[in-house]
Amino acid sequence: MSTTRQRLNRTLVVEMAAAIADAEGIDAVTLQRIANDAGVKQPALYRHVSGIEELWMLLSLRGRDELVQYLTDAIAETKRDETVLAVARAWQRFVREHPGLYSATDRVPSVGDVDIEASLARVVVTLTNALDGYALTDDVRAHCARSLRSALHGFCVLEKDHGHPEPQAIDEGLNNLVELFCRGIESLEK
Repeated sequence: MSTTRQRLNRTLVVEMAAAIADAEGIDAVTLQRIANDAGVKQPALYRHVSGIEELWMLLSLRGRDELVQYLTDAIAETKRDETVLAVARAWQRFVREHPGLYSATDRVPSVGDVDIEASLARVVVTLTNALDGYALTDDVRAHCARSLRSALHGFCVLEKDHGHPEPQAIDEGLNNLVELFCRGIESLEK
C-alpha cells in the first residue's frame, strides 16, 4: 500500500480494507493500518466510518455482493447438476481470490442488521434460482438453497483455512459434495 496522502472517501476506505484483508487476512484490517496506508491520521477515517465494527459490516456487504456476482455469472446457460457444479466452483473461486473479504462475511452477525440480512437473502435467492431446473416446491427449493449455502461455506472455509485432511484432493472433494447434493435434491423432486 502507498504511504502517500490521498483524498479519502467511504468507498476508498472499504477498498483499502478489502485489499489488506485479501493480502494479509481479515485480522490485519485495522483503522490504524488503513490510516497509515492512506497517509492520514486515524481520526480522519471517522468521517467515513464510525469504527472498526462498521468497517467489518461494510466489508461483509461488499463480500456478499461480489459473491452474488460470481454466482450469477457462473449459472448463466447451465441446467440442473451443471448449475450446482458451476455455483460450487464459483463459490470456491471467490474464496480463493478473496479469502480476506470472504472472511469478513462471518465477521458480523447475519441477523440484526437490515442491510446484512438483505445481503444474505440475495445469496440465498441466487442459490434458489440456481435450483430452478429441479422439480421442487418453492419451500423445498428454498431449504435446499440454504443447505447448499451451508455446504459450500463449510467446504470453502475448510479449504481456505487449510482444514481439509487431503488438501491434494480438494477439487475431487468438491465434485463429490456436488454429486451427493444433486442426488439428494433428486430424491426430493415432486
